[in-house]
Amino acid sequence: MEKAEIIEQLKDDEKYYGDFGKQFFSNSDINALINNPSDYLKPMGDHINLLFGRAFHELTMFGKTQHDNFVDASTRNTKIYKEALVESGENILFLKKEYDVLHSLVQKFLDNDNVAEILDSPDLVFEAPMIGELTDNKLMWKGKADIVSDCIYDIKTTSSLSKFPYSSQTYNYDSQAYIYSTLFQKPMKFVVIEKGSGSVGIFETSNEAYERGREKVEKAEENFLKYFLNKEEEIRNFTKYGRI
Repeated sequence: MEKAEIIEQLKDDEKYYGDFGKQFFSNSDINALINNPSDYLKPMGDHINLLFGRAFHELTMFGKTQHDNFVDASTRNTKIYKEALVESGENILFLKKEYDVLHSLVQKFLDNDNVAEILDSPDLVFEAPMIGELTDNKLMWKGKADIVSDCIYDIKTTSSLSKFPYSSQTYNYDSQAYIYSTLFQKPMKFVVIEKGSGSVGIFETSNEAYERGREKVEKAEENFLKYFLNKEEEIRNFTKYGRI
């Protein structure tokens, strides 16, 4: 299949996140391959932060979300929530208070003039997929950029804007920046909203972050080759070395 045809297929989220897309590596594989290879390709369970993030992305980019159900319950331990969950057939639902916070944050995000300027770019493309090789190992990676225009913008929510430069290392946004900037051949920025205050931050990616990201990609590929493709070592012998 030609590259252009693969990219066209990956525009469909079901294919991007499904079996078709799993033939390519993505930034979501980084943590498992580096820190616990036995977790590689294990499905991620649904939780409220993932649901919130997906819905926030969809609402800010497209004005609607597939995750529009909520339950007017105090907690997820209540009978009313559990009954609504069974009836919906979903794995998780918003509580009404979470749903209200979501829509309030979306409005604050869209009301920010600097965000509006990004979203009003005439050559903007939402959710653009791309594939390519990142190293001499010839392994294929994928990425789906939230926004592509003069550069790549990724939309994030955070509990703390001031801590975002540090938490970005923990959540592997540095490797995401390296992967996406290499695939699209454009610099990457993060457009971030703080959940508590609704304050917005726009963060450029430093050369140091790109370098950390490159190192993470190389380590992930090294472990894949070692434990899965070439099977030079058994996963049970995986050991992480470091210094405190």
